Amino acid sequence: MVEEFYKYLKHPEFLNEESLPKLKQLVELYPSFQTAWMLLLKNLKLLNDPEFDQYLKKGAIRVPDRRQLYFFLTGEKGQEVKTDDLQIDQYTAQSAYTLMDDGQAEEESLANLVRSIQKKSVNTTPTETSENTPSEFVTETLAKIYARQGLYKEAINSYEKLSLKYPEKNTYFAGQIEELKKLID
Repeated sequence: MVEEFYKYLKHPEFLNEESLPKLKQLVELYPSFQTAWMLLLKNLKLLNDPEFDQYLKKGAIRVPDRRQLYFFLTGEKGQEVKTDDLQIDQYTAQSAYTLMDDGQAEEESLANLVRSIQKKSVNTTPTETSENTPSEFVTETLAKIYARQGLYKEAINSYEKLSLKYPEKNTYFAGQIEELKKLID
């Protein structure tokens, strides 16, 4: 089935009555498989199947770019949609998606993932985070989290921003600030 799927993907004109039940089964097994939905809809359209409208309603919500679906179904060349053979070959090459059989290879890939995340992460202290946090992102929950973590200065800073943002709760925030100042001393 995999080879057939690649064939239909590269040459949708080969879709016929034999491919229709296979694609329906594939879509039932994997309802989020966007490419299968597109091929199923194309197959239904080529066969002038009466179920086309019903499946189009279901499939259109699963395809992220409806313009691409439209151009694929009608065969028109859209300016925004570029389907050159290089892109199709890149995504349909059987070597592009491989399953890991070896547990060690999986551990190595996880270790590489962790290393790449660590390289990209930026070391910031909580004080820097609190001072750089825009007032629209400061919430009462964030202030409570700072207080529970023992980051009293950050919590006080958050409550001060909140008292400016919500003057009607100024008394409540002032009480919270006083409680935190007692904990600092």
